[in-house]
Amino acid sequence: MQSLDILAKSYAVPVETLKREYSSFSDFKLVMLTAASFGSGVSELVCTLQKYFTELGLNSSWLSVKADKEFFVLSKKITDALSLSLHNVSHRDLERFKELSLSLQIPSEADVLYLHDFHALIAASHIKNAKKIYRCHFDISRANMEVWTFLKPYIEACDEIIFTSPECHRPLNKKADYILPSIDPCCVKNTVVAKKDYLKVLNCFNIASNKPLILQVSRFDRVKDPFGLIDVFREVRKDYPCTLVYAGGFAPDDINAAALYEELKQYSQGEKDIILLSINRRDYEISALQSAADVIVQKSFSESFGLSITEALWKTKPVAASDVGGIRKQIINNKTGLLCKDKESFTAAVLRLLQDKSLSLRLAENGHNFVKEKFLITRELKEHTEIFKKIV
Repeated sequence: MQSLDILAKSYAVPVETLKREYSSFSDFKLVMLTAASFGSGVSELVCTLQKYFTELGLNSSWLSVKADKEFFVLSKKITDALSLSLHNVSHRDLERFKELSLSLQIPSEADVLYLHDFHALIAASHIKNAKKIYRCHFDISRANMEVWTFLKPYIEACDEIIFTSPECHRPLNKKADYILPSIDPCCVKNTVVAKKDYLKVLNCFNIASNKPLILQVSRFDRVKDPFGLIDVFREVRKDYPCTLVYAGGFAPDDINAAALYEELKQYSQGEKDIILLSINRRDYEISALQSAADVIVQKSFSESFGLSITEALWKTKPVAASDVGGIRKQIINNKTGLLCKDKESFTAAVLRLLQDKSLSLRLAENGHNFVKEKFLITRELKEHTEIFKKIV
């Protein structure tokens, strides 16, 4: 049975309407381009879109950028300048990135190039026979102005521009559209794991099952404030014995992740209650950890959305998250979770969720229903029909 049929049966999705709408797009070839094929929320989202585009009969494919280390060193610096407002990119860096971009292999036979983030943006600008969709998955509302000025003309040259929300970007001279990300309830990662099964996973990773579990799932990146997360945990633990698990991964385009992981191991000082897991492409284990968690957190400096939050809410888990960017689209404070502005409020929020079970249950149930209403893949597929109609 196809995933669309499961959605129709389980969630009363009008699949036939979607199929009808997508049938009008059968005459063009869509190629999606990302920085990496795994290890990030972007790659997971695009993988989901590709699966459903194919089921709906769209002639589509998905490729990741192939480049050398220097390209990804520079692209990481640009990413940090966009999302963390860092002044870490020189004029020479930008010119070199442009130079390297021109050597990227971009498929020329596509009718539509769907560019997820900036990595293939410059290279794609030289493909004249294809329409371009640019979709930004960062919150770049506070982007370094020099980097933003460098990328802006390439963004505005695209036929369609998509951001998560109006709050997540700097002003443009061209109208943008907005699509919030979504999850696939049919996939392994979004399936709740039964207690007897998640206990096996906890045992496999030597995680205590006799203490409350606080979990953050995100790649090893400074934008996720992993050091601040450990600081919060240490404060919480003073009042409430518990375990912290930071389950992260290494995306191929992030050349700093492995070094950060080593820094975090040093910072956690070998404490047995702080567990750092390097997990790539192990969706079942991530789902098991989320199913086992008592509180799921997302302590980020910047987020345009945060799919790991969506996954947590879908599993009916109480969530505490930073009051930044697109997180506010999912966490309505004191309704679907708790928003936190600093270390002190984060510590207080986690303690509240651990101690007040009725509050945790209410927020978790509200969060699950909110995801069911707003953030399932069928809503995003429907919104893409409007994008395709505009450019084809």
